[in-house]
Amino acid sequence: MRIKIISCWFATSYGSYTDGLRQGLERKLGNEVGIIASNCGCGDPIEIQRQFQDKRCDFFEFPNIDYFKSPNPTKYWLRNQARNLLYHERVKQYQKREGDAEVIHFQQILNATGSVPLFNWLKMPSNAARVVTVHELDPYQVDFPKSNLTYNKADRIIVHTEAMKEKLISLGVTHERIDVVLHGVDIRPMPDGMREGIIFYGGHTLNKGKGLDTLFKAMALVKKQLVSATPVLTIHGHYGMDTPTESLQAASETGIASSIRWLNQISHEAVTLEYQKALLCVLPYTGSFAGYPAAIAMANGVPVIGTRRAGLPDHLGDTGVWIKENDPEELATTIVALLRNEEQRRDIITRARARAEKLLSWDAIAQKTLASYEKAVRTKTQS
Repeated sequence: MRIKIISCWFATSYGSYTDGLRQGLERKLGNEVGIIASNCGCGDPIEIQRQFQDKRCDFFEFPNIDYFKSPNPTKYWLRNQARNLLYHERVKQYQKREGDAEVIHFQQILNATGSVPLFNWLKMPSNAARVVTVHELDPYQVDFPKSNLTYNKADRIIVHTEAMKEKLISLGVTHERIDVVLHGVDIRPMPDGMREGIIFYGGHTLNKGKGLDTLFKAMALVKKQLVSATPVLTIHGHYGMDTPTESLQAASETGIASSIRWLNQISHEAVTLEYQKALLCVLPYTGSFAGYPAAIAMANGVPVIGTRRAGLPDHLGDTGVWIKENDPEELATTIVALLRNEEQRRDIITRARARAEKLLSWDAIAQKTLASYEKAVRTKTQS
């Protein structure tokens, strides 16, 4: 099967996802999977500096127009029209690079790979079966919900969580076209050595739906109990190279600034090494998506404390240590209890690792993705 993927190919969590999937597919198929990529206009330092996963991609440069809600209706309309026309031209560049692929897999993220270019792409004729993975919904399609009916032009749709599947169905997407395929992870030998500290992933927008304020308040309560034995909280994410000022201020106000280690944006390889040294992973998310850090934690021997949101139940299964949203007291109590219970941690680690090996390895994810491709090809043939 000849496959090409349209995706972000920069060295962020999205790029590492596509690279992991690509490698898994190539192992299954025995042939190369092509990558089509472009600058997205997100403004991330990695994007600005053009730091790619590697050089194996068909990359092109193209202008971008950001989406924003202008208070002036005329300007708002004109900007959206210009944005739509510009992304229509970008999609033509994607199509020129599709070649003789049997399946084109579009990774919907934001901007150049967001809903506007995606929907333009789906409206164009194609000889290939078209598969879409919806990583997240962007502001435009939320403001214009009827636009989401265009998803029904795809031959197959992949999402990472049952919640996203239900959301798409509520927007009018045919449920028979949607498959749930979890976020994958590299399965490496389990590390030896001492572990210490708590690790937290702040995503691409640190304070949006991540429960960071709850975590800070909880860590202040933990510090009151454990005093000098308080574990260091390591924070990383693709929100930028510098720590946001408001986050530094919040840490200072809660009295835990000296207990935080800010790594901010680091490479995927460095992320994995950090999880291999951590004692706990805490993800008190109220929204967004946490499959990426959960999968890394599971594969690398780190118990996860989290809410039943953001794809955590889908990925963790029965290995999660669950807390209520926005409840720093419960979170603090849970952190201290798990820190003091080595037997419970060992049990979670064993079960989570087994689940990751079975369900989250890139080979397992590639196999499920190939099943979606086969369904897409059958749909395309019958249309």
